[in-house]
Amino acid sequence: MNKLQIFQNWLYNEYSDDVPNDIIDVIESEGIPKRWTTATSRIIHRLSEMPWYTQEEILNEISLTKAELITLNSFIRESEFLQGMIVHHGLGRKYWNTIIPYVKSSKINKVINYEYDFPFRLALFPGMSCMYYCGFCGRNQSASYDPKKVLKSGADRYKDIISSLPNNSTISISGGLEPLTNFKLGEIISHAKSLGHRVPLITNAHMLTPKYLEGQPGIWDLDSLRVSLYGTDQESTYFVTRHKKAYKLVKDNIIEFLKERNRKKSNVKLGINYIIIPENIDTILPLLDYIIEVNSNVDNGQGVDFLTIREDFGSVTDIDDDADKNVDGRKYYLDGFLSEEQRKKLIGIFKEFNDRRDKECPNLHVDFGYAMVALGEGVLGKPLARVNGTQMRKSGFPQLSVAIDSAGDVFLYREAGFLDRPGNDKFIAGRITDDETLESVLKKFVDSKHVTDLEIDDSRFMDSYDHLITLLVNQAEQDMDFRIPFEKGPVKVRSSNVNELSVQLSNNWYRDEKN
Repeated sequence: MNKLQIFQNWLYNEYSDDVPNDIIDVIESEGIPKRWTTATSRIIHRLSEMPWYTQEEILNEISLTKAELITLNSFIRESEFLQGMIVHHGLGRKYWNTIIPYVKSSKINKVINYEYDFPFRLALFPGMSCMYYCGFCGRNQSASYDPKKVLKSGADRYKDIISSLPNNSTISISGGLEPLTNFKLGEIISHAKSLGHRVPLITNAHMLTPKYLEGQPGIWDLDSLRVSLYGTDQESTYFVTRHKKAYKLVKDNIIEFLKERNRKKSNVKLGINYIIIPENIDTILPLLDYIIEVNSNVDNGQGVDFLTIREDFGSVTDIDDDADKNVDGRKYYLDGFLSEEQRKKLIGIFKEFNDRRDKECPNLHVDFGYAMVALGEGVLGKPLARVNGTQMRKSGFPQLSVAIDSAGDVFLYREAGFLDRPGNDKFIAGRITDDETLESVLKKFVDSKHVTDLEIDDSRFMDSYDHLITLLVNQAEQDMDFRIPFEKGPVKVRSSNVNELSVQLSNNWYRDEKN
């Protein structure tokens, strides 16, 4: 094995101070003083798996002074090999892929210092309603928008926002509620595309019928369309969605969409997203059968382009507060997070899945989520990174990310962006109107230094991305307070003087990307 393979294999194991000699040899060969090789190994291992690990936490684990740690950090920053191990080759590499554009910019400091900046990432939630009642979804299942009141005004508002986007900001379209229930969706997409923006859409595909596509030709301007699949047969799909027609209808829609895409020679990528919950572990291998069957019915070219595998982040399933569980209209909720035993079981399942994928579906790109990467590599790793409600940012991080619904409400966190979800009003930064732009709403909010009283279960208003960004900003603030800010830390990309305007987020799932 070469040194990259040796080092990566070591990163995949639990850390021990009994560092193998070949790892020590590599560290020394990278110019690290011999007296600091063990401390270096711990720093690299921790940050390669948990990018949010603070300098204070590291110092508490090694026998160095703060001044020595700062000096050691400078040695680590000078090694391109060690930098690659931290950022690209550890079990936390998917976290790093999200984080890197943010740490290259100055926006994190602006969050900490209450300085306005236009958001990096805008999530548009145009849906009017949803026909499913998924047990892990945090929406108020009895609420919907009145299209007569918000459909046209909402579409115009979205187009105005898109027209004002700086070239380093990105958009995505999801929910909220089901986006295809908005019959202005196609023109919103086409408007964004005409201005050169990459446009990804997340949908349950229930309404993605040939008739719908005829009326919404703008769908073909998408860069990617990701279908949230909730089961691999009638029984498992009904279990999650509580909709009797969901399984067959969505499957037929996917097949017909792919056929039409190939006929049109459209560049839109179609993929499937599958959320892993305790109740559906045994449907993962049938998921591959599902994709193979879909592809076999697409007789004129490429079938499904990609599959994203994600873990439930506990918006409803791991919350003690009954506000979401008892709200009028909720049909049921699911049990919670994967146990360690279930995660161990997944290792074997993913091994068989990967072996079969390579043989039977070689053109399918599989994107494992943050905590799924380790399991997909045959390693237990750490559970999904999360914070509790009291660790959230009291003012959010609107310089980095917001969600906007059709009524113009601007939400600090994605899982707050559901109409009339109990308790979500405290995470609304303001409302865009004829007199208030997104920029003016956010400037007023940031300038006011607004803070929210947080409760332990407020984490239900965050998705996995929000959890990670919270950890990142909290880390930056804690490192600054500890007087070892990012520029004095061990990760070079965090101390880079990068022109903010050159930093651009990626927002696709159909290929691996390294920022």
